[in-house]
This record gives sequence, C-alpha cells and structure tokens, in this order.
Amino acid sequence: MKSLKKILAFVLSMVLVAGISVSGTLAYLKEADADVNVMTAGKVDIKQHEYQRATNDDGSYKTDNIDDQTSYVLEAFQQGKPLLPATELDANGNPYNFGAGTWDGTTVRMSQVNSYGGMQVFTSKNAVDKFVVVENTGKTAAYVRTLVAIEIGTTDGSLFGTSHHGTWSKNEIGVITIDGNNYILFEYTYQGGGLSDGTWRHEKGILPAGDTAYPSLSQVYLNAKATNEDVEKIDGNKNGTIDILVVSQAIQASDFDNAEIALNAGFGDITTTNHPWVDGVIVPVMVSSADELVEALESGKDVVLNDDVKIDPAGMSNAYGTTGINVKNGQTIYGNGNTLDIKGAGGTWDSGINTTGGLIKDLTVTGSFRGIFINHNSSHTEPVVLENVTIDGTTYTISCDQGAYQNFEAFDSTFNGWTSFAKTLGTARFENCKFGEGNGYAYCRPYAPTEFVGCEFEADYRLDARASVIFIDCTIGGEDLTSENLATLVTSDTLNNASVLK
Repeated sequence: MKSLKKILAFVLSMVLVAGISVSGTLAYLKEADADVNVMTAGKVDIKQHEYQRATNDDGSYKTDNIDDQTSYVLEAFQQGKPLLPATELDANGNPYNFGAGTWDGTTVRMSQVNSYGGMQVFTSKNAVDKFVVVENTGKTAAYVRTLVAIEIGTTDGSLFGTSHHGTWSKNEIGVITIDGNNYILFEYTYQGGGLSDGTWRHEKGILPAGDTAYPSLSQVYLNAKATNEDVEKIDGNKNGTIDILVVSQAIQASDFDNAEIALNAGFGDITTTNHPWVDGVIVPVMVSSADELVEALESGKDVVLNDDVKIDPAGMSNAYGTTGINVKNGQTIYGNGNTLDIKGAGGTWDSGINTTGGLIKDLTVTGSFRGIFINHNSSHTEPVVLENVTIDGTTYTISCDQGAYQNFEAFDSTFNGWTSFAKTLGTARFENCKFGEGNGYAYCRPYAPTEFVGCEFEADYRLDARASVIFIDCTIGGEDLTSENLATLVTSDTLNNASVLK
C-alpha cells in the first residue's frame, strides 16, 4: 500500500432551505485529478441523485405496486418546500404528538436500486423527503460516503432530525465553521446490507460499477419545539435560508479491506478541521424575477429559480448580439423544473443564455434565437455542463462560434432544433439525451469531436458530422442505430467521420 496510486472522485452539492424551506442539489460533479491504479483499467466516477415522493392533485402520495407490494412513486427533488414542525396525524387528519413521529408501514421501494427491499418513512406531517443516493457510473467497484453539513447558527443543532437507510452508518463529527457560520457535520459511510430475500446486497459496502446505493440522507424535519426566534438563530448568515451542504466521495474498492480505510486514504479522516468546506462555499441566491436573476449572476452568484422567469426584453450583450443573461464566472443555474423565457433576442447572434462555463440544471430554455451560446468573452472559462435541460422554441439549441476549448457535456437533456458548435468548443458528449424538431429544424452539425451515448433521435433527424462522431447505444426513430442504418441519421458526405460502437 506504500506505493498505492488512488482512483477517487467526489460529488459536491448544496441543499438550501429558503426562508423555512428545503431545497436541492445545486452543484455539479467536481472530479479530483486521479492517477490510474496499475492494477485496474477502470475509472471511479459517481453521480449523486436526489428524490422525493411524487404527489397526486389532492396532495396525497402516489403509489405503485412493485413485487406485489405497495410502494411510493419517486420523482426528482424540488426546491422550496416548507420546513415546518413535524407532527403526527390522527384518523381525522388532526395533528397530535408534536415530534418526530413513527414509521410508515408503506415502504419506499427504489426502482433506481433494485426491486428488493426499500426504506420506511415518517408518518409525521411536515417531515421533508430528501432521498440522497449515490450511483457508481464508472467502471470500477468503489467505496462511497456522503457528508452532510446542516446550518445551526447559534443553536446546538438539536432542533433538526434526519433519517437514513440502514445500509449506511452515521457518525456525528461535530460542529464546523464555514464562512463564519456554524454547521453540524455528519458522515454517512455505505456498508451494504441484507435483503428481504435473505441475500446480501453489496457485501463489505462495495458499490459495484453500474449500481446505485440506497439513500444516505433520506428525510429532514424540524422539531415542534422550534420557535420563530429559533429559526432566526439557525439562519446564522442572515441570508433568509437554512443551508444544508452535501458531498459524496468515492474511491476504488480494490487494494483496501474496508470503506473507512479506503476513503480516509483518499480524502483523509473527516474531522472538524478536515472536511470539504474548509475553504468555504458559495451559497446560491434564490430568485423569482428577471431583475433578481440578472443581479445575482452579475454579482457572480449561483442561482436557484423559485418560479418561471421571463426576460422581456433581453438587454444584455454577449459580445456578438443581445442576450438574456450572462454566465461569466462558472456559476450554477439550478432551474428547479422552471422555465426561462427570453424575448427580444431573436437576431442571428442573440441568445437566451451566454456562458463561458458552469452547470445548468433542471431548466427549460425558450424564446431566443440561440438557446445557450457558449462563448469566450470572459477571463473565466471551464466546461459547460447541462443536466435535465430542455431547449425548445429556439432556432439553435446550443451553439458555439468562438469558444475556449472548454468542452461540453449534457445529461438527460432535450434539444429540439438546430444544434451546432465550432471546433473551439473542445469536445462534446451527450448522454441519455433526446434530439428532435424545433422551429422547423431537426439537425445537428458538430465541428468538434462528439460522442452520443444512449441518445434518442427522431426519425427525420439529420446529423452532418464535420468532425469525428461516435454513437454508443443510440436509437433513430425508435430503432437501434447500427452501422448498417447509420446513413438514415448521418449525411452521406460525412459518413466517414461517424462510427457506431456497442
């Protein structure tokens, strides 16, 4: 072990409580530089997902049957849910027993993990779902842990309660200080566990490549004894939010006997002086209007959309034309499922979002000529990353004319219209994305090396491969894309630039 070269990765995210509300994952995967272990050809790569129980129109939870058992239906976590004192309800729906409450007999069974087992939730009204799970998206089995820091201000932290799945161990590290504010820090380490059929899931806590762990952090609740004065004390930085910060870490399982030894070797023992937020953290600003959005981004802040935002008319410059907003400092835009509609940006070089790097997540972009314009007009440059973004009602979806070779990645996103980017983008990768018609166009013209993984193309979609393009497990018109039918997608004069891999 003296000469061990470690493969490791970590996911950084923030969870906000706006006013007295809980919010979600804001930051994208930040992968540390990693040497490749000479004993493995794999790469450690993880994603952190967050879910909540879906509700019906009447507010009741949606359920389904899995293996003939009733289970709650999960959906992506949404921002802005109220965090109120937890109570139990009697048969008439009236609150009683103000406290954490008991466990629900209906199990949350996670199809994202497998059809076995699941976890229970509080029957308490106002316990907020926050199912944080880690997916091993790399090629190497890994040990994982998740670190959670909850803002406590000048309180002792006893007003908060949390729950987690039994396949994780929980260790309270203590109180830490981040940017002058106090947080209580918890360490969750994945241990694996037994299943209802008597078998063992993930022995020794090893998370295999392609698998997803059960939730670490699962629910958060506020004790009923909390008063308005207590909430003010919890909000130590006086920004109107209660901040919950989440980081997931992973390291290859080979060469180590257990998770604790492995993770401490890669990241150090987690203490009140050694944790991911030693150097501080940027707390995003929650916005509900165009003015608030522009002001926050111009101040270099990450943002969370509390509502749909319409910019009418667009009035900023992207150095080529007009734009709705500029992202010039690598900020994160967390759309929270909302729409950004930009009017007055219909000229050839106009854009909805002009960016030189950063993450855009859970957002629909519409209304402008170029939905997202990847540019170089900033002293800051980094990869542009999209997660669960829909671009529709624009002519260009994404475009790049003069980039800085910062590279581009898109996950679980939809591009309806004309998609094109110059070689100055660097490289592009689309994973589990959909491509269709928008504003009369169903077309892609990449001038930079591009990879499509698990992507779906509408039947009449065309791709003009002006650089090397690779397709892996993609479909065209609902049929598997193969070397034999590649010409139905790729233009005949650029077929030599395209290849299909399995």
